[in-house]
Amino acid sequence: MYRLTRPPQFIKVSAHFRLVVCERNSIAEQVRNYMTYSELLLHHIHSWSLQTEFVPKHVRRYLKFNEKFKFPPKKLSSSDLNSLTSRVEVLNYERQVQHVQRYGLVRADVTMLVVQVSRDAERLQYLIVSLSQVHYIQSVLLVFSHSYYDEKINKLVQSITFARVLQIFYPYSLQLYPNKFPGVDVEDCASAAGATDKYCSNRDARRVEHKHHWWWKACFIFNNLDWSDSYTGTVLFLEEDNYVLPDLLYMLRYTSRAQTYIPGIYIMAFGRPFAKNLDYDLLTVDSWHPPFDIGIAFNKSVWQRISTVSSYYCMYDDVSWSYSMLNLFSRFREGQAGMVATQAPRVLSTSMFPSGRIAVQKIYGWIKEARMFPANVKAVALYSSTGRVGNSPKLPPQGNGGWSDMRDHLLCLDPLMSTTTGAMNELTATTIVPTTTTEAQFLTMAEHSINISDVEIRQLL
Repeated sequence: MYRLTRPPQFIKVSAHFRLVVCERNSIAEQVRNYMTYSELLLHHIHSWSLQTEFVPKHVRRYLKFNEKFKFPPKKLSSSDLNSLTSRVEVLNYERQVQHVQRYGLVRADVTMLVVQVSRDAERLQYLIVSLSQVHYIQSVLLVFSHSYYDEKINKLVQSITFARVLQIFYPYSLQLYPNKFPGVDVEDCASAAGATDKYCSNRDARRVEHKHHWWWKACFIFNNLDWSDSYTGTVLFLEEDNYVLPDLLYMLRYTSRAQTYIPGIYIMAFGRPFAKNLDYDLLTVDSWHPPFDIGIAFNKSVWQRISTVSSYYCMYDDVSWSYSMLNLFSRFREGQAGMVATQAPRVLSTSMFPSGRIAVQKIYGWIKEARMFPANVKAVALYSSTGRVGNSPKLPPQGNGGWSDMRDHLLCLDPLMSTTTGAMNELTATTIVPTTTTEAQFLTMAEHSINISDVEIRQLL
């Protein structure tokens, strides 16, 4: 009878599987073991191919987290919290930009893509993969604003080599304040089980952090960077569960040009729920409202307008940052914020899928027939005799709740205390009335052809 005295050599091919063969096993049992191992190995290889089949080989190195990855619970001691708080303060003060030697110093007109990052590293890695495939990405500054400090996420972001990168850290996060406001206050109703004190605050710190973080990072970007005082570029806001298309920056140049042609436009929007048969060469003009809160962009002049009415964001009883912005925009002189948006989205959300990998597979199926990088782009707006026609978003009079704690209001307002008293460079809107003798309700179509050559786009970037 033949016996194997050691496992076969090919067992070392993968560290994920181990085959143990006892010396007394029969040859038939050993063969079955080998077949089982081979099936497992083939399944492992097949699973990896599914994970990477839509990702170009040269950027697969950014795929470091599988679908089941979760950060383990970690309770920091008082000394650890103090050390981490100091670390965050230093990093926000230094504001170190990576890769300036390769891509040049940051100019005051640079386009910034600002990503809000929490703990979903698996989806974040696919956003980075998508950013690496965006044309002209080497010309922008990628800013990652973190609400959770972890070396694994930091190393992932620091491994980016296709653009300049800056990391900033939200200093009032739940991680840094685990047992007190602005984190999880144990005396809040949402935290104290069975609390009966009618004066306790029904506040969920896990929900309000996102709204706080969104506002804080916008304040930081427009007010606290070295070039903020003279900044003339555009900031495009993303989140860790977004996925961007390769012609995002290409279309940003068109929307910027549309802004100069069409009066009263403050917001550029690149995301919306995906739908079939959308035109990739069409820009639409409307009033900004959710669900156009994915991939919005604006410049510092618009931010200065926003700052003057900041209380309508910070004191609006709605835990959603997007509906709080909608309330704020309703206080503009026009009663809304004009928007130019790509009809076919260039920023998609992966949050509706169980994982980033599954989302990317679906997205590739959606866009395989997409006609990106259109040679001709049209911006379409509807006008009546009283001006441009757009949707009038309806707002709940008191918001949807979750943001009634005065401490949150004050914390939100605080970053703007020193910036809202200066002179504001307000944008003005001119009402265009079509020259027609028909009734006031008759709508005319205004199309602006905004054609820019590839050479011009490079110069603008």
